[in-house]
Amino acid sequence: MKKTSQNDITGDWLQSKPNNEMFEKNWDVIFGKKKKEPLAEYELNKSTGEVQKKEDGCPCGVKGCDG
Repeated sequence: MKKTSQNDITGDWLQSKPNNEMFEKNWDVIFGKKKKEPLAEYELNKSTGEVQKKEDGCPCGVKGCDG
């Protein structure tokens, strides 16, 4: 009769092993809180505190400047 609670090849008993450091790290990577990154086409206007669409052209934000 074949035992169902033991691996036929390795001989290990089929039971859960304690969590190790790698398990904890990967759990956080998969299920942890995700960092929310701002959308690339929007930016925060520091003078008004409002989110606004980025202007095309120079990254300095000055209208008419082509950098």
